[in-house]
Amino acid sequence: MNNTVSFLVTACIGLVGAFLFQFLHIPVPFLLGPMVAVLILSHVTKWRFYWPKALRNYSLIAIGYSLGAAFTGDILKNMYTHIPMMTFVTLLTFSVSLLFSWLLTKFAKVDYPTALTSSVPGGLTQILALAEDLKGINLTVVAFFHTIRVILIVVLVPFIVHIPALQGTTSTLPSLATGTSTTLPIWLLVVLYIFACIVAYRLFKRWRIPAATMLGPIVVTILLNVFVGFPAFDIPEWFMMLCQLIVGTHIGLMLHPEHLTHKKVMLPLSVASALALIAVAFLMAVFFMPVVENTSIVTGFLSLAPGGIDQMGIVGHEVHADVSMITMYQVFRMLFIYLCVPPMITYAVKRYRAK
Repeated sequence: MNNTVSFLVTACIGLVGAFLFQFLHIPVPFLLGPMVAVLILSHVTKWRFYWPKALRNYSLIAIGYSLGAAFTGDILKNMYTHIPMMTFVTLLTFSVSLLFSWLLTKFAKVDYPTALTSSVPGGLTQILALAEDLKGINLTVVAFFHTIRVILIVVLVPFIVHIPALQGTTSTLPSLATGTSTTLPIWLLVVLYIFACIVAYRLFKRWRIPAATMLGPIVVTILLNVFVGFPAFDIPEWFMMLCQLIVGTHIGLMLHPEHLTHKKVMLPLSVASALALIAVAFLMAVFFMPVVENTSIVTGFLSLAPGGIDQMGIVGHEVHADVSMITMYQVFRMLFIYLCVPPMITYAVKRYRAK
């Protein structure tokens, strides 16, 4: 089976999964459906699956653009006022991660650098890329823990934010056309933003900036929309669904839980750590964020949930939450992970080897 046939088979399975989940009224069907369908069939059949990474990258570029377009000048002016609160909730979340990294070391006999990398909250793709760059990390354990977390987050978070009692607390999605008026035709704006986002992605990747596929388009969209004055355009709903399908299929193919040994010890700890992080995020979203940040429960929860920017951003679009607030918190935590966690893990590796 060549790549073209394998790609078409994978695409059809993802599409069937998406429409099946939509028919069953499961939240975010075009993300969850392809992920579950591809995950199951790739493990129970001998079919060869193929999904180009470039396709996933360009879908994340589009999602990054949509997240960047949610920012306005007022939001950016007031962003500095959120830094203390973002730092506090991030450190609180990390304290829970440190607890479970200690439990993983004590009961599963995993070295502490690997346990720490496995426990930190973040997107699956970003954390695995980070683990690959650090020496002395057991990638199998890291992949397993974050695979379980991704499954639980992507499955549970959409269901939580779709609870009827919370629907009245959702906030209005910010208008995407936030720049100043311009005489440029819409087709020229589309071409301009496509070109700018792709260039920003390639530059960020060349400069080795973390999560270039997301951060590049977010940054350049904010610059063009807010500071230069080229208004961002609305992305059609069907196109966002297509991007969700592509990302969901990619996630499904990344999940390989069969590669891990000692599952009887790892599985309970991985599930407990993921549930604890989700519970902490939800409690802060209910009792803390509405008072301090004046957000809705749904927006606060998606801002604090231990997922990636792409996954939480997609869910935020789905439930019409404040995507700018979600993106701001998720970006801050991701930057914290890439700036602070590598020195911590490097130090832990040195101490571990010294012992």
